[in-house]
Amino acid sequence: MPEARISWRGVTMNRRTVSMVEAAEQLYRSKFAILQGSYSKGGVEASAGTHDGGGAVDIDVRTKSAAQRVAVVKAMRAVGFAAWLRTPAQGNWPYHVHGIAVGDKELSRGAAIQVTEYHRKLNGLANRGKDDGPPGYYGMTWELYLKAHPPKQPVPDSTISLAAMAYARTHDAMTGVWGADRARVIAWAAHPRVGAITKAETVPAAGVPWHLHFQRVIRKVQLHFKLEVTGIFNNSVAAEMKRYGYTIVA
Repeated sequence: MPEARISWRGVTMNRRTVSMVEAAEQLYRSKFAILQGSYSKGGVEASAGTHDGGGAVDIDVRTKSAAQRVAVVKAMRAVGFAAWLRTPAQGNWPYHVHGIAVGDKELSRGAAIQVTEYHRKLNGLANRGKDDGPPGYYGMTWELYLKAHPPKQPVPDSTISLAAMAYARTHDAMTGVWGADRARVIAWAAHPRVGAITKAETVPAAGVPWHLHFQRVIRKVQLHFKLEVTGIFNNSVAAEMKRYGYTIVA
């Protein structure tokens, strides 16, 4: 199947290539300025057709130092690009980093040849000179990089709003962020590390309104932690939740 193409920062690339650039940016710890993307048939003549298909990207490094330019190349190679620093001395172009995503299914013929040259430790130019970039990444692909650096799972929201807790005490229907806060408190109370209520008590019994059920849950939490039993989510309950890593906000 063809790669899904998207418009990204003013250029067209496929999602795989965008993900690779974003990963390289994380390694470099700064966003790149994109000079040219992919699928630009008939675009920049000096590119020799390497950007006609997928997987191609040029990064603007005109304002960067020599060390920064090498660092961009290294970050690109580390995530699976065949990447080189291109200089004005090499052709009719400004300083930029030229990258071809190894393994892209829609590489142009010229881009595919450059990947082959990269694996041969050459510079990907017509003169077939030796590679002048940081070595050690010739066998890297995006898939290998992902295997070694799986995407981090998003950190679950651990914020509880006092306003939501006050609302939950007197209202049944709660959706959105406040509804999520109420569900979070009830799930915390039933968690094995807390054990203030059982799993069966995470939902109201038949005929019991949600606001009364929530008050009962809070009473059981207060009993469990030997607090004053009020059925109100107060500072004492908030302090217990903070001990478990929750953040309490207004």
